[in-house]
Amino acid sequence: MVAITATTSATPSLQAALSRAKLAQAQREADQAEGTAKQLRAEADQAEQQAQERQGKVAQIASSGNRQTEATYSAPTAVRVTEVPVKVQNFIENLYRATSQKRTDSGNALKTDADAPPVINSQGQATGRILNLSV
Repeated sequence: MVAITATTSATPSLQAALSRAKLAQAQREADQAEGTAKQLRAEADQAEQQAQERQGKVAQIASSGNRQTEATYSAPTAVRVTEVPVKVQNFIENLYRATSQKRTDSGNALKTDADAPPVINSQGQATGRILNLSV
């Protein structure tokens, strides 16, 4: 019986091999979890640093004062009335009236017909007047 006892103690039991395999698996999982934790800590540190930089920019902008009184897009959309186009149009109209007699005397084909009906295009929009130049 001594020989049998010595032989069985020299060979590892199936249960001991299974325990070692479980231990090795647990160590691998622990190492992997530790690596993941380090990576997450690094990402958290980076995010915190970015947040602090952005807070600094916000504080800098806030401390510089409100230089802009209007919203960013309100100025381009605001309608500004200017008298220049109206004045130019009135000037050209007066110039045309003042020289219309000279143009008809000189044989210029430009003629005015204030009573001509407006021309309507295919979409029903008034586009202007047609002048009969053959008269």
